[in-house]
Amino acid sequence: MLNQLRADNFRLRHTLGIYLTLLFTIVYSAFITGKSIVGGILVTDDSMDKLDSVKIWTIKDGINASTLSSSLLLYVLISIFVIIIGTEFSQKTYKNTLVSGITRTQFVLAKYVLMLLSIFVLIITYFLTSVVMGMILSRTTGSSWSELMSIILKDSLVIAFFISVIFGLGILILFLTSSIVFSSIFIVVCPIFVTVLNNLVDWSWLKYIDFFRAAVKISLRLVSTQQIWIYILTSMVVLIITIFCSVYVINNKEL
Repeated sequence: MLNQLRADNFRLRHTLGIYLTLLFTIVYSAFITGKSIVGGILVTDDSMDKLDSVKIWTIKDGINASTLSSSLLLYVLISIFVIIIGTEFSQKTYKNTLVSGITRTQFVLAKYVLMLLSIFVLIITYFLTSVVMGMILSRTTGSSWSELMSIILKDSLVIAFFISVIFGLGILILFLTSSIVFSSIFIVVCPIFVTVLNNLVDWSWLKYIDFFRAAVKISLRLVSTQQIWIYILTSMVVLIITIFCSVYVINNKEL
């Protein structure tokens, strides 16, 4: 598994797409922080209240705005999904890996772990860019530096985890269909569909699988501690079931 992680990481670092993704992440963060605006796709009224009353932004406000705007990153980070597993699987070059000695379970876990780590690094970069931009604009911190770094670390972990759950579901769709197109469309459509459905129907349980909105709410501390654990445990259960199903599918798939 470690050899697989090293090989995939080497390929990732020598792919132009990852550097274009990094560049977009930095530019996007610098833009929303510098212009004092909120972007994103799944921004909600309750989360927007965090910034509505702010007239002069601090660095902390920039971090909050970056959190609210981070929903767009889900669609940018699809490139990681494509580079790490999508292209390899759709072109069936994964067969060379599976006959080299690695088990199919290790194959699935290695892909997921590298995606999670890559997403985390890019999101850390995203938030640090917001901080640097705030410093360039001579904004006050709005909090202590230790608290700001703690917020960045926690928010990055939360957002990376919830994005990785969606990508984990994308892996399962990829294994079932052998199509990078279908799995990418699923990653794009699934969060929007769940969010829209959550707004239309009165199903209280649906909010717990509204993964990206959950990430924003937890990052901005808009939910109680008890609810946080429900969100996290629900996502962990979904992820475990997804990985188990992915392993089952690939174990029964002919090379």
